[in-house]
Amino acid sequence: MATSPQQQLEPAIHNLADKGLNLFAILAYTTLPESARQTLTHFDFPLTTDTRIILIGHGGTSLWSHLKIEKQTHPDPIDHYSETAAREFADHVLTGFHYQIVYPGAAPVALQQLGTRAGWHTDSPLGLGINPQWGLWYAYRAALLTNAPLSIRVNTQPDSPCKTCSDPPCLSQCPAKALTKERPIDMNRCARYRLSAQSACSDQCLSRNSCPVSTEHRYTLDQIQYHYRHSLQTLRNYYNKQ
Repeated sequence: MATSPQQQLEPAIHNLADKGLNLFAILAYTTLPESARQTLTHFDFPLTTDTRIILIGHGGTSLWSHLKIEKQTHPDPIDHYSETAAREFADHVLTGFHYQIVYPGAAPVALQQLGTRAGWHTDSPLGLGINPQWGLWYAYRAALLTNAPLSIRVNTQPDSPCKTCSDPPCLSQCPAKALTKERPIDMNRCARYRLSAQSACSDQCLSRNSCPVSTEHRYTLDQIQYHYRHSLQTLRNYYNKQ
């Protein structure tokens, strides 16, 4: 007798966690805000009231450890690893049902809004979501659309750890002065500083590093530098076109 996707789900989630992908959620398409739903209309997927969004992420250093152990040689090792794991998950759990991996990919997906609906984070002064368990040290790694009959799987909305931070070091440690209590991060100011010749944030974010929440899960220096060197190149490409 064939097993249902729901019956296959728990072992598959554990398998993802064993690969370092230890955050998982299932959302209903109909519960998303309009702006998030709109980004999903760009994909060739029949969106209905039964559509589910599967969100896969990681917290802490375990994913990076797996990549180092497996000695990834792909030009974009994290996306390649995550997409491969997401496809293996889908092929195992979603057999007989339509699915599509929409992230990683070229088209934008409202990941922050999905993460909010999943109960993964609250806002932080840095413009990054902050997770009560992982702090600022987590990331979205894959998102899938499917018509498989899966139960919704989200966390309750967490309390913001930023609310109890009386003297936020992330504000004082920002050399670009891009952060204040009164307004969201000035992304242009941040980017311009990172691109400057004397920048102290070319391969890391001093404000992010100073956050006292869940410091035990902070990425290793080589992982931090890997991400920020890639984002710096993205900034160079963007501003060179302006």
